[in-house]
Amino acid sequence: MNASTLECKPDQPAGRTLRESSPVKSRRAWPITLMILFGLAGFGVLAVMGIRSRSASATALQLQTNSAAELSVAVVTPEKAPATVSLDLPGQTQAYIQSPIFAQTTGYLKRWYFDIGAKVKAGDVLAEIDTPQVDQQLNQAKANLRQAQAALDLARVTYARDRDLLQRKVIAQQDFDTAESDFRSKEATVNANAAAVSQLQALEDFKIVRAPFTGVVIARNTDIGQIVNAGSGAPLFTMAQVSPLRIYVNVPERMAGYVQVSGPATVTFNEFPGQKFQGKVVRTARAIDPNSRTLLTEIDVANDSEQLLPGAYAPVHLDTSGPQSLLVPANALLFRSEGTALGVVGPDGRVRIKKIKIGRDLGGQLEIVDGISPTDQVIVNPVDSLSDGMLVRVSGGPVKGISER
Repeated sequence: MNASTLECKPDQPAGRTLRESSPVKSRRAWPITLMILFGLAGFGVLAVMGIRSRSASATALQLQTNSAAELSVAVVTPEKAPATVSLDLPGQTQAYIQSPIFAQTTGYLKRWYFDIGAKVKAGDVLAEIDTPQVDQQLNQAKANLRQAQAALDLARVTYARDRDLLQRKVIAQQDFDTAESDFRSKEATVNANAAAVSQLQALEDFKIVRAPFTGVVIARNTDIGQIVNAGSGAPLFTMAQVSPLRIYVNVPERMAGYVQVSGPATVTFNEFPGQKFQGKVVRTARAIDPNSRTLLTEIDVANDSEQLLPGAYAPVHLDTSGPQSLLVPANALLFRSEGTALGVVGPDGRVRIKKIKIGRDLGGQLEIVDGISPTDQVIVNPVDSLSDGMLVRVSGGPVKGISER
């Protein structure tokens, strides 16, 4: 037993060595395992980050592509039109009343009493006409009237006598009828001659040429000894009443709706620099001239001193109340087959084509009386391909209105 015991002793240390070497190997392998795990984890993280990076790049590329596909536009917010509309128009002054004075009888100018620039009152004698032919005709007519009156007196006596005799049955009915007919004939002759005398007397009265109204003689076209004919030839005089003074302006058709009768007007004259004369719109033609496409408008200005002259050039300034409207830049207008329109960007970034009604053309701006609202974002410088529903991108903020620049 001792021998076997001794034989087994050498084997025991070897067995312990084998059993004790396994934990050592296990401790040595653990760091390697951790390194492998960390490597795998890092690889996974890098893989995930790479996928996310590629996804973000793809998204950015898609956004860039979509952005490039969208049309970039500039927009402007409409401005409110001013409550007062100002019109500056050239005007032409005219006398309140201007009338040529013609001769109403034929003869020779005997004398005249007023020359150009003279102030006259209604009824003043301007001139006298010598009418020898009318005088002779009047004398002849008066003589004929006296003769006819004498014949009528005789016929009246005969008629009265025959009527009495007829009642007493002294004469026949035929004799009375003859007397009555003669009386009626003579009576008609007297009436005719009286009318002739009245007519010639009127022509005789026209020998005196009188002023028809109070005013100024602005022209004299005759002189002493000149033959004048009734109703023909040049007028003897031309008179004008210059207080108040009329001023006529031609308002363009697009502005005609703003002219208000009884509205104020300010008038200036080159002859009176620095001075302004107040007037009032008294009437319009109420019709557009088809040739000039304007509305004839009359303005009256007080001229008690008569310093303002008819026939002068006079710039007129009108202040009228305009409608509640909006202003947009002229370069925002779209011309379509269905009419003029504006492109508006909606909250969703899509275009809305709105038909509009244009009021005044103010050069750089257009007055829009219908079709848009004050909050609309109106596209300026729109492209021809702009269409309803198109997706657009607003570049920057709204463009300032013209009046704000």
